[in-house]
Amino acid sequence: MRNVTVGPRCVRVPAIFRRKLAVLFLLADLVFPFVSIASPPAAKSNENVSIILTIEGTVEVTKPGLTQWTAAHTNQELHVGQSVRTGARSRATIRLSDLSVIRVNALTTLVLKPARQASTTPFLDFKVGSGYFFNRTRPMDTQFQTPLISGAIRGTEFVLDVAENGETKVALLDGEVALNNDKGEVTIRSGEAAVVEPNSAPKKTAMLEAANIIQWILYYPAILDTRDLQLNDDVATKEHESHVLYRGGNLKGALEVFPASQVRNTDDEHLYYAQLLLSVGQVNEAEQELANVKSPLADSLHKLIATVKHQKFSSNRNPQTATQWLAESYYLQSQSKLADALHAAQQAVKLSPEFGYGWVRVAELEFSFGHVQGAQAALSRAVERSPWNAQMHALRGFVLAAANKTTEALQEFDHAIAADSALGNGWLGRGLCRIHFGDLEGGRQDLQVAATLEPNRSDLRSYLGKAWDVTWDAKRAEKEFRLAKKLDPNDPTPWLYSALLAEDYNRVNEGIADLEKAKELNNNRSVFRSKLLLDEDQAVRSA
Repeated sequence: MRNVTVGPRCVRVPAIFRRKLAVLFLLADLVFPFVSIASPPAAKSNENVSIILTIEGTVEVTKPGLTQWTAAHTNQELHVGQSVRTGARSRATIRLSDLSVIRVNALTTLVLKPARQASTTPFLDFKVGSGYFFNRTRPMDTQFQTPLISGAIRGTEFVLDVAENGETKVALLDGEVALNNDKGEVTIRSGEAAVVEPNSAPKKTAMLEAANIIQWILYYPAILDTRDLQLNDDVATKEHESHVLYRGGNLKGALEVFPASQVRNTDDEHLYYAQLLLSVGQVNEAEQELANVKSPLADSLHKLIATVKHQKFSSNRNPQTATQWLAESYYLQSQSKLADALHAAQQAVKLSPEFGYGWVRVAELEFSFGHVQGAQAALSRAVERSPWNAQMHALRGFVLAAANKTTEALQEFDHAIAADSALGNGWLGRGLCRIHFGDLEGGRQDLQVAATLEPNRSDLRSYLGKAWDVTWDAKRAEKEFRLAKKLDPNDPTPWLYSALLAEDYNRVNEGIADLEKAKELNNNRSVFRSKLLLDEDQAVRSA
């Protein structure tokens, strides 16, 4: 889904900056210039330490040599010999010592073993479960094994799935992975997949649609207004506690306290639980909850799933409730109908003035039109009704940064990450703030986490590419721009940034061609920005 988060605008910046146009813009008018440094920053990493970056639900670790599991915490260091496991309805994100990032799905167990060769990265023993690897390190720097195979990661991006019987599936989104066992070996490259069954050699297999492979990783915003439902709100129940947390914007807490083992007897109970499951990417389980629900609200959740996966959705029903209007808002945005998306969000809060998620949505879209006062007014309503909402905190950060209050903005992005560590916008905003303050490497690492959390977003790849450029790595910058162009062929942003990169390396003709392409695609940014701001973008590209 193309979230209302970013849109490129370029202005001429002072000569002290490394590029004439090396800037990032958030939403309507937010500017984060990349500051100049005298030389590339030295890498700062403990060669034996990995870090748990995000926790959703139950995540546990063991100490080396022990079998007792203890609750993990964010920023916890992981050393060689330790194991990590996730519970049901849970996810985690781990940054390895080489700065590659792993997104870990529910019901997954992995062990960090000593490297088999001179390397800064531990050997990953994947016992069971699913993981998404986002690796931009040296070839052969990371190796892994499952009960049936061993593999070597060569600067890649891939999904690994290990069943209880050891059956292993690998889907390669970019790069190269070599797989082998005592029965044989196979190498797969970008856009290929492989499967290894018990007592068999690894073999190539058909590649599924990427959106289906990574659907458990993707971010699904909350759209369900509980006022549209008939729920058990007895104050003495866990369900009531969950509803209070949900209405306040705390999706993580709402899911944690909800009694999942309790029998759900009504359509509305299935709808509510399906929304909670989507908040941690459990799409298959959410669709099972919706399978027998005969309600227009079920269509809304199906529409949200289709929107996030960039798929078409058709329905003969006109929106009647706040939930339906909010789902319509996201879908209209994905169709580049930004004004209609704003109208739909406004209809949602008109029908349900206490709907905090609706007010955050209105604020996002108002800001995309450059209506700062309108965005602030909607945010004020959102804060009152949904004080724990992660996207609300992220948007407040963007608004503060637009007013050059970057320190306060950084605090809001930290709040967003604490509220929902799976929200890419929190990491995006914090990364750009850190870059603004001169922490180029720290900012780039945050942008890499954002791209790992929401790998289907072209804009996050564009910004990560720009960060690689500013941290003196043109090769990886070009890689991210290429992937951004592939993820969203209609987005002009990566073409603009690749043009600036080409200009820096005196590839003038290539730069002009990329600028012309960015100019041609400019109106496609209407998914993020209003017509007025698109005209400003066009003026920049024409210049």
